[in-house]
Amino acid sequence: MKKATTITITILAFILVGALIIGWSIYQKKKDVAAEPSLYVRIFSDENFETDVVEASKTRPILVDFYADWCFPCRMLDPIIEEVAKELKGRAIIGKLNTDKNLIARRFGITKIPAIFIIRDGEIKNAFYGVVPKETIVKALAEFGA
Repeated sequence: MKKATTITITILAFILVGALIIGWSIYQKKKDVAAEPSLYVRIFSDENFETDVVEASKTRPILVDFYADWCFPCRMLDPIIEEVAKELKGRAIIGKLNTDKNLIARRFGITKIPAIFIIRDGEIKNAFYGVVPKETIVKALAEFGA
């Protein structure tokens, strides 16, 4: 009985270590999510936020995905954001802002990520936290003219 328990614990330890190694290697490959260029998703920063988000929100809704490179749920949200941007074909501006590299996130009181803000006419009209289904995001953007 004791030998079987020891063997079981050893096997579970190997599985856990293997999963951690695989997870770490995936993390390293996708370390800087926004570094990969996209035709559909813009990169927002402290420097361009006023013009690319606040001013642009007067003509159409803006989706800002607040993220960090180390955030696993943020990476899970990436393909969803990309799909939303492709589907809307310019009816809304879709972009990402790295909270670790841009102080503008503090202006919005971002305390948890991923955070998705929909901005229209310079104001936050809707906000979501965590991984959100594509349909929810598209519907929310449609409410503000996308």
